[in-house]
Parts: sequence; C-alpha cells; structure tokens
Amino acid sequence: MLPQIPVNFLELAKRPEVFNWMVGIRRKIHENPELGFQEFETSKLIRAELDQMGIPYKYPVAETGVVGYIGTGSPPFVAIRADMDALAMQVCFNYGIL
Repeated sequence: MLPQIPVNFLELAKRPEVFNWMVGIRRKIHENPELGFQEFETSKLIRAELDQMGIPYKYPVAETGVVGYIGTGSPPFVAIRADMDALAMQVCFNYGIL
C-alpha cells in the first residue's frame, strides 16, 4: 500500500490505516523533539518513510532538511513546507507552596 501513496494520496488519506500511520509519525516526532539544525533523528525518520514509499528526495538541505519529489517534474508545481524543529522552552512549575 505505501508505494502507491503518491499516486492515490487523496483517496488513501481518507482510510483509517493511513490516518493512523500519519498520527503515529507525528507522535514519534513529538516524543523526541529536536532543536533547529539538530533534527538528525527526525530527518532520519522522514527519510526512512520516504524510502519506504519510493519517493525520491534531496538530503541534506540546510544540514538536516529533506526535500521530497512527487510527480513528473513538469509544471504546474506545488510546494508544501513543514517545520520539523522543536522550540526551546523554559518550563516553570508552581506548586503553590508558601
């Protein structure tokens, strides 16, 4: 099924197994956040999924970025951009202790 995703993406995206697959990838990425230009494991995961689907890509782009190619390479073109880096956050816990 996965190698056919580029051909039938819109039709397949409605299927529960594809939805669950995408949710699983999102969860893996969110469980292991990486800061900008340090997304080595995230990039590795994305490249593994693209390999599994037979989608060609260019890597590295700006150190850890990946550009996947779907289609003929002829116009019209559509580009989709997604960030894969996490934001550094300082967490403050207030337990109400006086």
